[in-house]
This record gives sequence, C-alpha cells and structure tokens, in this order.
Amino acid sequence: MKEFEKWFPFSKSNDYQKAVLIFCFHHAGGSAAAYRKWTERNNEKVAFIPVELPGKGCRMNEQYNYDMDSVSALAAEAISEFAGHRKYILYGHSMGSAIAFKTAYEIEQKYENNPLALIVSGRHSPCVHLSDRYSTDMDDSELIKELKRMGGTPKEILENRAVLEMLLPFVKNDYKLNESFSYNGNKINIPIITYSGSMDKDATIDMADEWQNVTTKKIEKHECYGNHFFIFDLGDLYIDIIIKKVASIAQNSKNVIKYRRKNEEEIFTFI
Repeated sequence: MKEFEKWFPFSKSNDYQKAVLIFCFHHAGGSAAAYRKWTERNNEKVAFIPVELPGKGCRMNEQYNYDMDSVSALAAEAISEFAGHRKYILYGHSMGSAIAFKTAYEIEQKYENNPLALIVSGRHSPCVHLSDRYSTDMDDSELIKELKRMGGTPKEILENRAVLEMLLPFVKNDYKLNESFSYNGNKINIPIITYSGSMDKDATIDMADEWQNVTTKKIEKHECYGNHFFIFDLGDLYIDIIIKKVASIAQNSKNVIKYRRKNEEEIFTFI
C-alpha cells in the first residue's frame, strides 16, 4: 500500500480510472465507514471515496490529530496523490463539511488538479460562528444529551453504558477537532452545492445563503426531508441525488490541469 492510500481504506488509487471521484469526509463521531454503503454504487462513471482521518476507524492505531488546519493540509496532499489528473469533487457532512472546505482551499493553494466543486450537507457556512450547546470541557452526560438531540446514534448504544464509555472518548476527539476550526476570510474558487435537512435547525436552507461568502463561484441550495442525518436516513434516494448532481457537474465543466515543462512554461490541458 502506498502511504497516501491509508486515507482511503476502501479504495485503491488505480481503481476507477475514468470515474469522477467523490472524496467523502464524515461527521463528528463517524469514520470512513459511514460512507461504506455509498461505495456499493461505484461504477465506471462515479466513485465514492470515503476519507479516513488519523486515529479513526481503520487508522485507530495512529495518533489522533486535533488540529483541523493540519488535518486538512494532510488530506489535501493525500487527495492530490490519489486523484492524479482525474476529475473529482469533495463532499462533507456536518464537521466533514468544514474539513472539506479547508481541504479544498489547501488544494487550490498547493496543487495543480483542483476539485470541480464542493458539496456540503448539515453545516452552516465557515464564515458564520454559532455557539455550540456542547463543548469538550463539559462532562460526558452533556455529550450524551447532545448525541440524543442530534440523532444518528442507535438507541441501543445510547442505553448501553458500557458501550458508551468505550465510544465517548472517540466522539469527544472529533468534537475537539471541530472546535479547532477557525475561519480567516479565505475563499475557494469552485462552486458549492449545499443540502439541508428540513428539520435540522442548526443548518437550515436559509442559513445556506452564507456559503456564498466563502466562494468566488456560485452556490446551489437544496433541501431534503429529514433531520441532521437525513443523508443516511434517506438511503439510496439521497445517494441517487448526489450521483445525478455529480454527473451534471462533470458534464458541464472543463477540468483544467496545469503542469510545467522543464523550461517552466505553463501548459494547460482540458479534459
């Protein structure tokens, strides 16, 4: 396995050579496995590539990284290596939306093959500061309340104290990572497509307007039925929505690949 491939536990870099790749960043408390079902829909045109962060899931033996700037920089490097000259899109849900945004910015600053678009769900714009109900300086009982309020955690786990005691430290790590996020006024230069749950009060479709302030391109807003975790509750219906959107983006865009000859003359190739 190549070093960068540890970021993508369910994919190999030589897979899906002609497909548009969709790199998926998970929510707080999740892992790359949250998108495992999505990979069952991979084909020669579209392929979901779940991203595994250090210290999570298949990389649990590694040191957890609590700094989002650092995580995003490392993810940008890995994605650049994995994607090569292929077309790709970044996707993030909740905390993953923030990581995907920062990763997109890092890629644009440092690497040649930029993503076609950023797709986000369940998250307010990076330029908006919202005070969280839970912070990691609170005790575990408050974290459990937050998990119950947000949904997405099976009732059987929430009612099993032994299992909770084992899982909560990993969830709290993600909340610490999320707390490290800071916005410095940076803008990305790709379109942003937003999806909101109709019952998610923390990331409404009206709040999605603020994403326009962090990109020089246009945004699209969409609303789906459900709460914060509508992207999983809707199952194949939502996966179909994303696949169709990605196909549309790829069809209507030209991906500009920039590289240099030995004489440093810039050459642009459209694919």
